[in-house]
Amino acid sequence: MTNRSPALPAQRVTSHDVSREAGVSQSAVSRAFTPGAHISPETRRRVLEAAQKLGYQPNAIARSLVTQRSGIVALIVGELHNPFYPQALSQFAQALEAKGKRALLLTHDARRDVQDTLDAASRYQIEAAIVFPTRLNAAPPSLGDVSRGGVPVLLFNRHLPGQDLLSVACDNHAGGRLAAQVLLDGGATRLAFIGGDPDTSTHQDRLRGFTERLAESGLSPLAAPARAFQYDWGVEATRQIHADGHCPDAIFGANDIIAIGVLDALRELGRRVPEDVSVIGFDDIQESARLAYRLTTIRQPLETMIEDALLALDDPQPGHGPRLHPGELIWRDTAKGQMG
Repeated sequence: MTNRSPALPAQRVTSHDVSREAGVSQSAVSRAFTPGAHISPETRRRVLEAAQKLGYQPNAIARSLVTQRSGIVALIVGELHNPFYPQALSQFAQALEAKGKRALLLTHDARRDVQDTLDAASRYQIEAAIVFPTRLNAAPPSLGDVSRGGVPVLLFNRHLPGQDLLSVACDNHAGGRLAAQVLLDGGATRLAFIGGDPDTSTHQDRLRGFTERLAESGLSPLAAPARAFQYDWGVEATRQIHADGHCPDAIFGANDIIAIGVLDALRELGRRVPEDVSVIGFDDIQESARLAYRLTTIRQPLETMIEDALLALDDPQPGHGPRLHPGELIWRDTAKGQMG
């Protein structure tokens, strides 16, 4: 029987190997793999060709120790039931990739202090954190201390009144007013609102704008139940509103997935859309345009909001209130008016 020595692991290719192969300095190798670094096209080409030949991969961790910049941005999300946020997360990751950065996704349990999640993220030497709508149980001013190590934190599509935090959001208050206006213009007089998580600013601002505009016309919502930004809740709330004896001629779902649940429940109840009842949503998720729904909705300018969020993190200047972006009305088939 022949004894064979165990195979030795392949030796890791280093930047020194690449610099020798390309005939350049080690610093030139580092600059070739650093987005925005000053390096001639010819030198970059030689470095990349040598790296490909040798199978070299730059060590991001080692580079971060030298530059004190990890290139990692934490994306903290509370729940993914709302299809708008997986879509937003995907676009954020792509936008960060284009800037030479990486996204670190962390989920946050609403029963815990968000500071715990931010502290966990900081162990990865993050450059910034973006917090998506979730219940923030930290009482002021504790959430303002998240930048203990100089790490900026930005709230995306929500804000916390009285807290000195960066915030980029759709103008949800104006969007609520717009939803009311569309339904009023279609002749509605018995309007209902089906809200999401009542502890979030997205719900509160959309409801406030909606009720303000109705009040200007001498009306108030005949019902405004709220629980969660989820499909099942849209179905349940619509059934309950009708079981309570209400017969709305218009319903504003606080987001599209609620409104889609509303549409399915109305079909079950035998009510025609938009002939008997108009329905409008908020977000313009991909499902809204499907033939089964063709939902009239208010589109959040997601691409613009993401660009603004990344600009805000490049030069964080808290204390000026949320950076708001107007929503856009998307006419389809579920509301009387232009298309109804």
